Amino acid sequence: MSRLYRSLRVVARWSLGIYFFDIQASGQEEIPEEGPLIFAANHPNSLMDTVVLGTQTERQIQYMAREGLFHKSPIVKALFNHIGVIPIYRPDDGQMERNVYSFEMAYEALEEGSCIGIFPEGTNSPDRQVRKLKTGTARIALATEARNDFELGLKVQPVGLNFEDRDRFLSSVLIRFGEPIDVREYGELYARDEREAVQALTDRLEEDLKSLAMHIEDSRNRQLVIDIHDIYGNELARDLIGDLNLNLDLRPLTHKLIDRARAADGPRPDLEDRFTLERYIAQAVDYYQKKDPGMVARVRMDIRRYRDHLAQVRLRHQMLEEGVELTGRRREALKMTIYALGLGPVAVWGAINNAIPYSAVRFVVRRTEDEAVVAFAGFLSGLLGFPLFYFLQGWALWTLTDHSLVGVIIYLVSLPIAGFFFLRWWRQILAYRDRILSRTLFRTEKNLLDTLNRERLSLIETFEELKEEYFEQWKRQIQDQHAPNGILSTGSAELPTETAIVDVDADEGDDEDDSPSQLEQTAN
Repeated sequence: MSRLYRSLRVVARWSLGIYFFDIQASGQEEIPEEGPLIFAANHPNSLMDTVVLGTQTERQIQYMAREGLFHKSPIVKALFNHIGVIPIYRPDDGQMERNVYSFEMAYEALEEGSCIGIFPEGTNSPDRQVRKLKTGTARIALATEARNDFELGLKVQPVGLNFEDRDRFLSSVLIRFGEPIDVREYGELYARDEREAVQALTDRLEEDLKSLAMHIEDSRNRQLVIDIHDIYGNELARDLIGDLNLNLDLRPLTHKLIDRARAADGPRPDLEDRFTLERYIAQAVDYYQKKDPGMVARVRMDIRRYRDHLAQVRLRHQMLEEGVELTGRRREALKMTIYALGLGPVAVWGAINNAIPYSAVRFVVRRTEDEAVVAFAGFLSGLLGFPLFYFLQGWALWTLTDHSLVGVIIYLVSLPIAGFFFLRWWRQILAYRDRILSRTLFRTEKNLLDTLNRERLSLIETFEELKEEYFEQWKRQIQDQHAPNGILSTGSAELPTETAIVDVDADEGDDEDDSPSQLEQTAN
C-alpha cells in the first residue's frame, strides 16, 4: 500500500467515523490477504461507495472509474493517476477504442497480484435495489485467467454495500463481504464457449450481490418495506431474532467524545440484525406482490393513512408505541430550563462559529441534482469546507490580536466541539418539545390517540396474519425441498420456522395517490 493511499485511507476512516453514526462490516475474514483479487460491489451511493469500501480492507484497491472523472480538475487527475485508478470510456465519450488500453492495465495489475475494484451495475443503483449486472467484470476476470492458462488464481469477491439512509448525515452503513469466487472454476466452460462462461459468472455474481445487499424486486415497495420495519420491526425482531444484540464500541476515543457532543452516543445495534429483518420483510412483500397485489396496495394505503394521521398531530410512531410518562413533569421542566439557559451560550457560540461552513455545505448539497451523489457531495464539501473555514478564522484571530498562539489554538479547538454540542443541545430541546406535545395529546385528545392506537394495532394484526400465512407457505416450500431440521435460509441468516465509480462496459415508481381523511373526523 503506497504512502499516499495509506494517508488518504486514514483521513477517510476518521472522517467517515464522524459523518456516519455507525459503520459495521462482516465477512472481512473472507478477504484474501494476497493474490489477484477483484472486489465487485453494488453501487448505491456513487463516489461514497469507493470511500467506504476502501476503508474496510487493508488491501489497496485500484478502482476502475469513468474517464470523465479524470477531467474534474488537474488535482483529481494527478491523484487518480498516482493511486492507480484505471479509466473506463463510455460509448458517448467517443473513445471506446481506448478501453483496450484500460483493460490491459487491469490485466497487468491482476497478474502482478494487485486488487482492483469494480461496480458491475455500471451506474448508480436505486436505493435498496441491485440493477442487472453488466458483463464487464466477468470478461476482465476470465480474460485475465485465460492469458495465464487459468493458473493465476484470480478471485472475484462480491461486496454488499447497505446504507440505512444514503442521503442523511449520521445514518449507518453495513458492508458485507461475500465468499470469493475462484475464476478458475470456469476454465473448462470458457474453453468451450467464452460467451456462456462470461454470462454464467455474471449471473452468479448478481445472485451473490442480491443476497449481500438489500434488494427489493419491485421498486414501488421500497418505502413500504421501510415503513413495515419501522412499525412492526420490534415485534418481528423478538419473534425471529430475540433481543437485538448491541455491539461493543471499539472506536477511537476521539469518535466517542464527538458522539457524546453531538448526541449520537446511544446503543449501536447489530446492523446484521436490521439487515435480516428488512430482507425478510422484502421477501414477504415480493411474495404477496405476486400473489395478491391488491392486498399490498391496501396495506400501503393503510400505512400511509396512519403516517399522515401521526403527522397531523406531530406525533412520532415510537411515542405512540411506548406511551408517555405523565409524572415528574415539573422536575423535568425545571431541569430542562436550567439546561437550555445554562448551556445555551455554549450552543450559541457553536452555532455562530459554524454557521458559514454549514451554510456552504448545505448550499452544495441542495445544488446536487443526482440523488445518489448527495451524500458524497455533503461529505466532501464538509471535509474540505470546515477545516478551511477554521483555518481562516484562526488566521484572522492571529492577525487581529497580539499573535497569541495559545489563544488561537484554544479558539480553534473550541469550534468543532462547540458545533457538535449545538447539535446535541438543539436535539435535546426538540426532544423535550416533542414530549410536551405528546403529554398534551395524551391528556387532552384521548379520542385522537385511541384512533391512532386502533390504526396501529390494526396494522400489526394484519402483519401478524400475513406473517403466519407466509411462514406456512415457506414451510411447505422447504418441506418440498427436503430441508433438514426445519431451518429456513434467508440468504443472510437462518430463521427457525416455529417463530416468526465504476462503469465497465430507474426511475422509481410512484405510489398510488391516497388522500387520507382528517384524523379529527375519524376520531369523532
